[in-house]
Amino acid sequence: MREGNNQVFTPEMVEKMAYIWTRSSISFMDVRHQTIYPNQPLRQYKMPSSTLVYAYGGSAHVQLNETAFAMERFGLFHGGKGTMLSITPEEAVLRSYMVLYKAETPHFFKRDLQRLLEQVNPFVQQFGYAPSNPVWLIHLFEQMMDSWRRATALNHFHTKNLFYQSMYEVYEDLEQEQAMFLQPDPVISAKRYLDEHYTQPIMFQEIAGMFAISGGQLTRLFKKREGQSLQEYLTMKRLEAARHQLENTTATIREIANGCGLVDENTLFRMFKKYYKVSPGDYRKKLVVMMQGYTIDNDYHHLYNEIGLENLAKSQRDGEYTMFGQVRSKQMILAAAMSLMLLLSACTSATPSNTGGATNQVPTPTQQVQTTADSGSKGAEAAARTRTVSTVMGDVEVPADPQRVVVNWYAGDVITLGLNVVGSTIGLKNDSYKKLPYAEQLEYIPFIEKWEPEEIMALDPDLIVTYQQEDFEKLKGIAPVLVITGDEKSALERLLFLGEATGRSDKALQLIDEFEAELADAKKLIASERFNGKTFTINQDWGATGEWAGIAFETESRGGTVLYEYLGMTLPDQVTSLLKGDGNILSYEVAHQYFGDYIIWIENPQMESEYQKTAFWSSIPAVSNQHVVTVPKEQYGLFFFADVASMTAQLSYITELLRSLD
Repeated sequence: MREGNNQVFTPEMVEKMAYIWTRSSISFMDVRHQTIYPNQPLRQYKMPSSTLVYAYGGSAHVQLNETAFAMERFGLFHGGKGTMLSITPEEAVLRSYMVLYKAETPHFFKRDLQRLLEQVNPFVQQFGYAPSNPVWLIHLFEQMMDSWRRATALNHFHTKNLFYQSMYEVYEDLEQEQAMFLQPDPVISAKRYLDEHYTQPIMFQEIAGMFAISGGQLTRLFKKREGQSLQEYLTMKRLEAARHQLENTTATIREIANGCGLVDENTLFRMFKKYYKVSPGDYRKKLVVMMQGYTIDNDYHHLYNEIGLENLAKSQRDGEYTMFGQVRSKQMILAAAMSLMLLLSACTSATPSNTGGATNQVPTPTQQVQTTADSGSKGAEAAARTRTVSTVMGDVEVPADPQRVVVNWYAGDVITLGLNVVGSTIGLKNDSYKKLPYAEQLEYIPFIEKWEPEEIMALDPDLIVTYQQEDFEKLKGIAPVLVITGDEKSALERLLFLGEATGRSDKALQLIDEFEAELADAKKLIASERFNGKTFTINQDWGATGEWAGIAFETESRGGTVLYEYLGMTLPDQVTSLLKGDGNILSYEVAHQYFGDYIIWIENPQMESEYQKTAFWSSIPAVSNQHVVTVPKEQYGLFFFADVASMTAQLSYITELLRSLD
C-alpha cells in the first residue's frame, strides 16, 4: 500500500502474495450489491471477514480504520476481518459490490506459508486505489453477483473463479504500478484522530505531518469543510466528554478535567461556562435523572412480549416462534428503531416448541450422528476432527469437538452440555434471567442483538445451532449449521441429539437422569391424596385494558410444557374446550369460571395485578380454599425456557411451592 507518494507494494511483495493466494483455500460468506445515498452513508461497518469492496458512480469519502480516502469515480478497497469501513457519497448516489470471504491455509502448506504470512498477509491487508480497468471490473462483479444468487454448487464455483479474476486484476495493477492510489483525506482522518485522542495533549502540526502538508494548510482545509477550526472542534469534543461525566459519574471537577484532556478544573470551569452558560457544578446540581425501572425485556423471547401475548396457549407447537414478536410496551421507548423489524423479517419459519415427550425413558433421536472413519492415517486424523450428522437439512459434517459455538434459542441446551458458546440471542438482559440454572455461564457470553450473518461471522464460530431452516443456506458458508426445528423433537430428544452431535452424550444423559429423578419425585407429590385427580391452571394477569387485556391460561410457556406434558397435571375440561378454539386469554368478567382446583399464579413483572383486587378473584374456589401458589416476578425468566436444565429447576420450584400449601 502507498501512503502519500511512498511506494510500499513491490514486485517481490506482489509475488509473495500471489504465492499465498494459490496455496490457500477460499470460502465465501456472501456477495452483495448495495446502493449508498449521501443522506444515508455507510458508517463504521465492521467487516466480519476479509472483504473486497468495489465502489463506483461518483465521488465519496471512504475510510478504512484510521485511514480516510477521497474517491473520485471508482475505488477498490480491501480489508481484513474487523476492519471498520465507512463510505460517504459527496453528491451522487454511489453503488458498491462487497465480497466477504474467508481464507484458510491447508495443513500441509502451513509450515511453508507461515514464514511468508509473517512478512505479508494479503487477507488482512488494507488498501484503496482507483483500478486501471474500472468498466471491466463492474462487469466482473455483476457476473459474480449473478452467479452467487443462483445458489447452486456450479454457480458458486463460477463465483470463485470470477473472484480470482478480480484479485488477479488487482495484483496486476500493483505489479505494473498502474494503480492510482487514493490519497488519504486529511480532514476525515484528523477528525478521527481527535475523536480518539482528545484526552491527550495534541499538536496539530504532528497531525498535519501524517499527510505531508503544513499545519496551516490542514487548518484551512478543516475549517472550510467543517465550519470550525481544529481547536474549536477539539474543545467541543472535550466539553461534550466532560458533560457526559458530569451526568453519569460522581467524579470531582478536577478528575473530570484531567480525564477529558483539559489542563485543570479552572480551564474546565471557564470553557464550560462559555459554551453552556452555566458552571459545571451548577449543571450537575440541576440534573434530574429520570430512571425507569424495567424488570424484564422480552424483545427476544418466544411467545411473549412485555405487555402483549402472541399465540399464547395454542394446542399446536408454535409457542416459541413469537420470541421475535412485536413489543407493545414501554420498552419501545428505548429500543424502537434498533433491530426489531430486521428480527421480524428473519423469523418467518416454523418455530421451536416448548413441548416435550411425557415418557420417562431416554428418547431415541430421529436424526443420526455418525463419526467419519478412514483406514489411512490421514483419514484417521480427519475422523478425529469431524463427525457426520443427519439433520432435516441433510447430512452435515461438524467438528468432533466444537470449540466456538453460536446458538439462538437453544442456548440452555448448548451451555449445559459444556460447549464453549461465543455468542447467543439469549442474554442476561434482566434480573429474572439470573435465576436460570446456567445464568453464571450466560453472563459471560456475548449477546447477539441481530441474528444476521455479519454479527455471526464476526464471532468466528466453528458450529452454529439454530431452529430456523432458512438459516442453513444463509449461514452454512460461515460454519457447519445444525438445524433442529421446533416440532421434530421433544426437549429430551433435542438434548440427546446435540450431545451425540458434539461428542457429549454422557453429559446429555447425566442431565436427563437429573431431570427424570426430579420428575419422579414431583409425580409422587401429584399422585398423593391431596392432589390426585385435581385440576391445575397456570395463569397470569395482563391488565384490565389494552389489546391483550385479561387473564391468560398457559399450556406451553410459563412452565406449561413441564407441568402438563411431563408431570401430567390435568386441565379443567372447560379450559381444554377453550383451547380447541382461538381463545386463550379471557376477560376479567368470565375468567373466574375457568380456573382449576389449584392455581399456579405467575406474577407479571410489569404491573401489579388489578384482577386480584376484584370480587371475581375472591369468588374463585381455589382462592377461598387457599389453593394458590405464586411464582414471583423474580423467577419470571426461569419459566420462559424448555431446555432440560430449566425444566429441572422449574419442577423443583413448583413442587416446593405445592408442598408449602400443607
